[in-house]
Order: sequence, then structure tokens, then C-alpha cells
Amino acid sequence: MAVIQTENLTKVYRVAQKDPGVMGAIKALVKPHHVDKTAVNQVNISVERGEMVGYIGVNGAGKSTTIKMLTGILMPTSGSVRVFGRDPHKERVANAQKIGVVFGQRSQLWWDLALIESLNMIARIYEVPPDRYKQLLDQFAPTLDLKELLKVPIRSMSLGQTMRAEL
Repeated sequence: MAVIQTENLTKVYRVAQKDPGVMGAIKALVKPHHVDKTAVNQVNISVERGEMVGYIGVNGAGKSTTIKMLTGILMPTSGSVRVFGRDPHKERVANAQKIGVVFGQRSQLWWDLALIESLNMIARIYEVPPDRYKQLLDQFAPTLDLKELLKVPIRSMSLGQTMRAEL
């Protein structure tokens, strides 16, 4: 069974169109005009357990929108999505406990806390058992070259260090 499965996953946004200037703004209020903008068009994905994949494309190709549908943040306009056999939008809390997503513009880490303190808080929030948390920390800190950064406040880290810490 695939851990991520999408079939014809589509997201269409309804976008207001207006002419420039004050008259355009007034006209848009009186008689609004909308157009449909397809952000994701019939995407089919199948990812098996243990498989590593990359999802790349040009700016505006719909990568973030797809990920937001996989995490349940956005609901697809049409098509289907399953993550660990669940509908991520309907079972968002259960889904969130099983997955992790890093968006470059938003951090889960607390700016003023040292990395280890942030990780401790996140482990408690997601109810990670202490022995499992220690196992994961022992595994990933050296792999991601984070050992020297564990006592460093997030605000003092470079973007690259912060992104590794987010992982």
C-alpha cells in the first residue's frame, strides 16, 4: 500500500479580476468578475513506504499547493488524496502526528529558544515518547550536523542551519 496516493488531484482558485485605478476598483465592487486559476491539474502520485522522492518545478507550478493538500491544509477541488490511508483534510490531527513538512517561510522552532529546547517542546506537543525522542535525536543530530547547534538559539543560526534543524 502506498503511504501517499493521489489520483487526478486538482486545485482551482477563483480569482477576482479588476481593471487598474479607482474606476477599476469601483467597477469590481459593483460588478465583480472572477476567473478560475488552476494551481494543480490532475496530479497522480504514488509513494511507497521507504521511498524517497523529490517534487520539483518552476515557481507557480503548484508544488506548495500540492503539499498543502497532502497535509490537509487545503481541500482539493477534485480528485482524491490519501496519506497513510487517511483523508488528510478530514483527519488532519491524526495525519499531522504522522508527517512533517518544512516550508521555508514558516518555522516550527521558537526563535528565542535554543534548538534543543525547541525540539523538546515539539516532542511534547506531538506526544513523542521520551525513549523514541532520544532515539530520533541521537540518529538525526549527527546526520544533519546539528550536535554543535543544540544549545544555540534559533535566531543565531543561518538559514541553512535552521532548515536542517526544521527537518
